[in-house]
Amino acid sequence: MLIVRDLTGNEEALSDYTGIERKRTVNGEKTLSFSVRKTPRNEHSFNLVQPESFIEYEDVTYRIKNLRDALVGTTPRKEVTAVHIFFDIIDLRQDAVLITGEKTINEVMSFIFSPTPYNFVVIDAFDTVYLENFGNANCLSLFNTALERFEAEFSIQGYTITIRDKIGIKSTEQLRFGYNIKTLDCTHDTNNLSTYVKGYGKEREEKDILKGESKNLQTRTGTWEDTADPYWYTKDVGASFQMQWYGTGIRFWYLADNTGGMWDLTLDKDQTFTLSTWNATPQLKSIDLFRDAEQAPHTIVAIFKGDDPKNPPSTGKGTAKGWVRYSDTDDLKTFETYRLREGDERYSCVVEYTSPNEKKFGLRKADPIYDDRITSPSTLLAKVEKSIIDEPEVSFSLEYIEMQKQGFNVPLDEGDTVPTIYEPLDVDLDLRVIEITDYPESNKSPVLTLSNKKDNVVDVTFNYAKQLLDQIWNENSKKMKYDVLPEATKLATAALLKAQTELKFENGIVAISKTNPNLVVVLNSAGLGISTNGGETFDNAITAHGVNTNLLTAGRINTNNIAIVGDEAFFYWDGNEFLSMDPNDQKKYIKITPGFIDIGAGGIRIKRPDGADFILNGIPQYDFAVQGMTPQFCSPEVTVAPRSCYTNATTSKDFQAYVFRHQGRYLRVNVSLYQNGGGTAYMSVEQSYEGFSGWKRWALVSSTVSSDDANSENSGREMLIDLGVPTGDRKLIYIRIWSSNANTTAYGRVTGIWQEG
Repeated sequence: MLIVRDLTGNEEALSDYTGIERKRTVNGEKTLSFSVRKTPRNEHSFNLVQPESFIEYEDVTYRIKNLRDALVGTTPRKEVTAVHIFFDIIDLRQDAVLITGEKTINEVMSFIFSPTPYNFVVIDAFDTVYLENFGNANCLSLFNTALERFEAEFSIQGYTITIRDKIGIKSTEQLRFGYNIKTLDCTHDTNNLSTYVKGYGKEREEKDILKGESKNLQTRTGTWEDTADPYWYTKDVGASFQMQWYGTGIRFWYLADNTGGMWDLTLDKDQTFTLSTWNATPQLKSIDLFRDAEQAPHTIVAIFKGDDPKNPPSTGKGTAKGWVRYSDTDDLKTFETYRLREGDERYSCVVEYTSPNEKKFGLRKADPIYDDRITSPSTLLAKVEKSIIDEPEVSFSLEYIEMQKQGFNVPLDEGDTVPTIYEPLDVDLDLRVIEITDYPESNKSPVLTLSNKKDNVVDVTFNYAKQLLDQIWNENSKKMKYDVLPEATKLATAALLKAQTELKFENGIVAISKTNPNLVVVLNSAGLGISTNGGETFDNAITAHGVNTNLLTAGRINTNNIAIVGDEAFFYWDGNEFLSMDPNDQKKYIKITPGFIDIGAGGIRIKRPDGADFILNGIPQYDFAVQGMTPQFCSPEVTVAPRSCYTNATTSKDFQAYVFRHQGRYLRVNVSLYQNGGGTAYMSVEQSYEGFSGWKRWALVSSTVSSDDANSENSGREMLIDLGVPTGDRKLIYIRIWSSNANTTAYGRVTGIWQEG
């Protein structure tokens, strides 16, 4: 019986309809079509059949999406096509956007379905996928994208969406021409046939690559005291040379020893880099310079600045050498050049696959496969091999009643796979039921469409394998998305009661307690059910929909995933992750994965052996404070001013000293640094202590930003220092400041300093 309900809630039974047809496909699509004419019996309900009205048939609700009005003589008639109400989620939006990163299928489905009334359940194991900018779209669009990315299929049961890697089962019986197939409609399609495909993985983060070109310096000025290969040097402050090339950057080669000095290297009169060629022991070194330049002709001008103020030359003050490498005979010269990666070089992995069917059909190239999540050649090869369609796509249309007449009595559902042999067309394939059309109120046979087409032919494109996490929550209703026991009870009860009307022999085997007639056990073709209310409902049952019970006692349970749901909390775990969530606030959760615990919006309490709270409600009971000395500890050469301290000193001078307990792994120091006078300003973090000769420099930053252009964006610099495993010991560090020359004033201030990690 059809029930029609309009948008205002008026509901009536609909009569005098004809030609009712249902269609369901492997991608979850469900439609209902019929015709209805206006008669005296349905005058009360005929006008309720309007676009967007609801149609209920056999406990499934559809919404009218296509309606054609016509007159047959003088009698109004309506041709109706209604779509399962699940697809109404196209009208619901998820305005939020997921944080970019690796996501489990359950995180994504929770995000998609939170604005909807639907629950979901994930059956199989899925790998995580990397998502960015996912959200801010209608829920159906997001769902289709998720199915594509996770390589998933789904089925609908009431308001529960079941998600699997592949729905359906493999039939134990085969279809065979002349045995249980007599007539059929068969089509062959080779439009998508290909035998060769190329795949590209993730693009490399480094956009450039060495060209294999090594060049010597050009256009020297000043006095050079040594020009014997392979190392040249000058002691003439102000001496210079140029390096000219086409590309994106260079790798500069030089000799470093305890006589080395300082070079200023400037790219195209714009960016400047300061380099010291001092080293305690002689060593050939290289450094990459200006790798972020556009691919174009460039010139670097290098000017020798003399002594390294932090490392005086071993030969005495004012005798530093500006070393470079130069050779007319060796392949390695002063510098090597970088260029942008081209073609296959841009990708972390590139693979090619040729099908064995290339011998049969020839070389037919498919469109390349791109997947920016894959860095493994073997993973990429498996993906492209799976994607290729290297044999003709075959589709069969079969009438199920005719199949039954020929002896094929195994029920088939969408997604099921059937071994099929059809000798006249040389077909021996596993074909999948991708569509079923039935006519429930006529003698017309259901029609099954079977095919070997790739799954993307049914609107689901598969990319990845699977992993699990089921977050069962509805943001709108503030309730759990899937309450396991009541839903299972409903499904089991419906199945068993339906079987009682279909079966004879007194509804299968029925056992009734002699002392309490409310205690009933029913065993029939739908399953096994146990009732405590005379068979009205079966709270403990085993059916095709699953197992539900009020109490389960077991020594060991092997399963893909387990959800334990309560009124105040629920727990979920599988082989990959454990999750506990507050049902009233989905932001409060604990996730445990191998080597990692993630706590959201909650707290953790850890007590020390003496009973004191080390962490209370997720908040550490200590701080990572770093306290500067008062008054400010600075050298006489450093002037303390209201906004920034400054100096013209050309060797490092104390700016401030800090004392702190070593409680964090890292020390982060943010400074603002600029100059006046056309040179370079420097700031460093250094340490000096008893038993240590000289100063230990932890980090160094520099700036050529002028005082006129100084602002928080372009003058800001950051130093991140690894202090090692926290010991709790007292530490003393110094921040120091200096200028590249006496005519340049270096300005600096500390904008933030703290420990972390």
